Amino acid sequence: MGINNDNFEDHDDDDSPDMMDEHEWEALFRESDRRTDNYIKLLEKYRDDPDRDKKIEVEMGWNKPTEEEDESKAFREAFWKEYEEFEQSGRWKKLTGYEDPEEMEEIENLPVYQKNFQYSLEALKIMSVSLTDSKDSSVQEFRETVLIPAAKIAGGFGMGFDAERLGGNIANCKRGLTAANRAMDALYDIGQKGLLDRETYLKLQQRGKEARDELALYILELRRRFEELRG
Repeated sequence: MGINNDNFEDHDDDDSPDMMDEHEWEALFRESDRRTDNYIKLLEKYRDDPDRDKKIEVEMGWNKPTEEEDESKAFREAFWKEYEEFEQSGRWKKLTGYEDPEEMEEIENLPVYQKNFQYSLEALKIMSVSLTDSKDSSVQEFRETVLIPAAKIAGGFGMGFDAERLGGNIANCKRGLTAANRAMDALYDIGQKGLLDRETYLKLQQRGKEARDELALYILELRRRFEELRG
């Protein structure tokens, strides 16, 4: 599977900032998860406290004066502000076709996105017909994870393919791959429990494997591109 090079921007190595690889981006994603979890816990802790906002601000460290930062740290802060706004705004729904699919002309041309998005729609439709009232934990896990791969592919695509952001694109896609594996594990459990007829299960299993493997190959190609840019 090839990637249209028109999606990539040319870069002069002399003018490009330090490139963060996928592992550095993953560390940033984990830090964002940790900060979000901590914030939610504080909201619960101080829910009825009249000084809730002030106390949360102190415990989150938002009241500390900003020290002089280097360009790398400034870039990270700017990225997280933009990323968290993106997550909270729900704009990822548009990118996955959850709303306004007409606004997705570019991402629709990406085969790996098409395959994962179409699979998620097909799978959820089957679940809504065959297991609509199921409270089984495997069914719930499958429903919660099957949409994530397409969302993460779209999120990575939105970050871009240039030198500064490609590592984040890869890290985002790897999160999608993790979710795809979780969905496949949940689907396997559904099959073992006999919650779907054999034919339907095998169809979903095959399509899911194809979508997941396509994403894995896409990640490999993005890595190749990253190494080329890094030189």
